[in-house]
Amino acid sequence: MASYIESTGRASVAEPVGLLTESAVGIAVIALAIIALAGVSVDVMASIATIVIGVGLIVQGFNSGAEEAKLTQPASANAPDAIFGGEAMVHCAGGLTGIVLGILALVGVNTAHLLAPALIVFGSSLLLGGFISMRPRTMRVASGAMEQQMVTYQTSPAISGLEALAGLAAIILGILSVIMTPFGVPVLVGFLAVGAALLVVSASFAGAALRLFGAA
Repeated sequence: MASYIESTGRASVAEPVGLLTESAVGIAVIALAIIALAGVSVDVMASIATIVIGVGLIVQGFNSGAEEAKLTQPASANAPDAIFGGEAMVHCAGGLTGIVLGILALVGVNTAHLLAPALIVFGSSLLLGGFISMRPRTMRVASGAMEQQMVTYQTSPAISGLEALAGLAAIILGILSVIMTPFGVPVLVGFLAVGAALLVVSASFAGAALRLFGAA
């Protein structure tokens, strides 16, 4: 007989903080991109936005890991605290790359040629993450003498689709920026799209945060 429990380890407990951080990141990126579009310290604001987006993607990756940890799994004293799947790894890798490129751009190392590739990296992370989160997760649940399969989705398919579309738009804008000019309006518009995607995805996790606060 198999028994199933809900994991409430450190990753799940920290999830509400991650959700708030991700929302704050989305708002901050949108604000920084708008300020840069207005012509105020364009290079500095765009570089800071790049670093902030990188942090946001890493937080989103940990949120994905927390959601995986909350899935029911066989009860065991040695059960893992979190399961970091493909989506979490994609977001963390893209976030780390973006942070490095943003720091280099902020200190003045070829700023104009680093922001467009960073936007392409961010777009690729959102695109892949959106497609991965669309994938249904099948889980076997024992009920008496019968065994059933339960299909779960980490986020709404519509939210995952919006994330993928925002990622595709960011990739296209980044490529156009590389072809046309190393740094310009397309990059800032792409940052707006990425910030909006982070904000929308964090809002889709709000129900999970409310459940955790309610259970506390």
